[in-house]
Amino acid sequence: MKPLEAFQLLQTEELPLILAFPLEEGKGHLITGKGICYIEKIHGTSRITLGRFSPARLVNYVRQCASFYITFEVRGKTFGCFLRDLTIDGSSITASLPDSLSNFMRRFLRVEPSLAAPVILHVRPRHSGTLSLFVRDISECGVGLITPAPLDFEDRFVCGIQLPAEPNTLSLMDASVVYRADSVHGGTSGCSLRRGSQGMFYGIETFPHSEDQKRIRLYIMRREVEIRRLLHE
Repeated sequence: MKPLEAFQLLQTEELPLILAFPLEEGKGHLITGKGICYIEKIHGTSRITLGRFSPARLVNYVRQCASFYITFEVRGKTFGCFLRDLTIDGSSITASLPDSLSNFMRRFLRVEPSLAAPVILHVRPRHSGTLSLFVRDISECGVGLITPAPLDFEDRFVCGIQLPAEPNTLSLMDASVVYRADSVHGGTSGCSLRRGSQGMFYGIETFPHSEDQKRIRLYIMRREVEIRRLLHE
């Protein structure tokens, strides 16, 4: 679907867009906050104006960004794109129409743990003893983490996830690396969500038992409430 066609549908049907932006939780610890907005006006084939932001202070966060990432659903499919060349006027934001849209493939909600109450991944790489690593983000069936140096994982390995809500409980599950990158320079918000985070970034798919998946889902729901509360404070 072409961007102009998608945004015209969003405007006509008054459908929301989900906007991701950086949110500081504690000094120097940035996480991803989320809010919603709507398309107020389409300027020919070049620019769009967004408004009706919720929470309203969302505009203040976006002022610090050169661009930000949005996702939305039209005709039963979810798409995502960056919006750039921002002009902020009061409670509205005008941006250039993107050149293309990407299919948004994530099936599960993903959150970043609190620095004060981290999620810990326990793994044993091929040529190392057991390592305990702080998780950068977590979903029901996956985690992301950054390591100072590359790790040599088996194609399929067993890991343990330790949730802050249950510090004495370790959930064991099969896992595999589905993505890796040499370094991380920013998040999907368009701002530097991972400032100072250099090294290897790993995206790991996990295969938890249904009971362990329920524990992770409950943690994610609670964490999402924490982040929403932070936005309104």
